[in-house]
Amino acid sequence: MESIQVDKEGWVNPCFFVDGRYAVRFNARDPNLPKFQRENRVFDLLRESKVPVPPKVILDDSKEVIEYDVLISSLLEGENLEANWKNISPESQIKIAFHAGQLLRQIHDVSFDFFGEITRQGPLPQTDNWFSYLNSKLEFHLGEADPFDLFSDEIKNKIWSVFEAYTQELNKVKSSRLIHVDFHFGNLLFLDDEVSGVLDFEWSFAGDPLYDVSRWLGNEEICNGSHIPFLEGYGFSGLNESESSRIKVYQMIKNIELCPVAKEHFGEDEVKEYLDITIKQIDSLFDDIKK
Repeated sequence: MESIQVDKEGWVNPCFFVDGRYAVRFNARDPNLPKFQRENRVFDLLRESKVPVPPKVILDDSKEVIEYDVLISSLLEGENLEANWKNISPESQIKIAFHAGQLLRQIHDVSFDFFGEITRQGPLPQTDNWFSYLNSKLEFHLGEADPFDLFSDEIKNKIWSVFEAYTQELNKVKSSRLIHVDFHFGNLLFLDDEVSGVLDFEWSFAGDPLYDVSRWLGNEEICNGSHIPFLEGYGFSGLNESESSRIKVYQMIKNIELCPVAKEHFGEDEVKEYLDITIKQIDSLFDDIKK
């Protein structure tokens, strides 16, 4: 071992680069979640595909040497796409965003015969239908929020009313695919005009691909000009009424999930912002189902 560098970008999982060849990461923030076990499985599933993932990975979850799960992986070439987006020419931006969309489509080509947790570990289940998994996921995230008293009983009742109102639409999902959950340009590396690495599969589960795609259908573009070529690369052709309904539920669950994370790890201004956005969306969805 000749050199060790701290990854200043990895604020969730402490990460060290060793000899410019390996990344050593520790699951210190969420030791109750099988984050590295998920990544390890996903890397195995994707290694023969065109999705650029580390060719060599070692998972140590024995906790014999250190109290945390440890994942050691070979480093991928490239720079962070989001951090460098403004310095990339418009022509290259289009090519890279298109390629990113193609890669997400390839991730979604991986199928499962169940929904939910892909490792058989952790607090969330594997289920035989999508609605049951989402029900468990929503219960789990509301449970995470309870110690902080983030949501009143009135708001929680509205949440469950909204969720149950979309039961029929959620039950239309019959095909279970690999979901990245956090697929954005901050989790991609690029080299020349291509994506050279896809990172952060630690939140992955088996479910509806729209759970990923929904991130790319909003009005907010952190990387300007990226949404259209990305969706073209993915092969997105629009939403039917059922898909539009499901996306509303997915966004609600994502927002609820982020609120306790913000409370525990961010400043009060950010917590207020997350809560305001989440409660406003819940109120709007509740009003819609009462019309």
